[in-house]
Amino acid sequence: MRETEGPCAERGMTLIEIIIALSILAVVVLGMGQFAFNFSRTERQAEARTIAVNLADQRLSEIRSSPNYSGIDSIYGVAEPTIAGFTGYARSTTITRTGGPRPLTNDYKTITVTVTAPTLASPVKKTIVVAAP
Repeated sequence: MRETEGPCAERGMTLIEIIIALSILAVVVLGMGQFAFNFSRTERQAEARTIAVNLADQRLSEIRSSPNYSGIDSIYGVAEPTIAGFTGYARSTTITRTGGPRPLTNDYKTITVTVTAPTLASPVKKTIVVAAP
């Protein structure tokens, strides 16, 4: 009996085997596509959050280095509906004064900077306390 005769000598794949292999390949490729989509979306959100944190830190650094403690409210206590160079980002600063005139009581200000953007899931808030010199 020759090797090419009989049921064991068949070569190649059947149509069913090809359909199953293509189905498995399609599921794997679709899964990889979904992963790539989710990864890029998460990366954009992380980048937007990093920019928002940097904008809040920038405002807090400006306030910390301001030599005019009594004028902090009027200079920085405003909302910025647009920030130059950062389309879609908005920043607001709230300043709350606590205490009274020195030397009888402590005089300090609680400063909260909030940055919002359409790509952020929630606003970024950073708070510091600045004491009178």
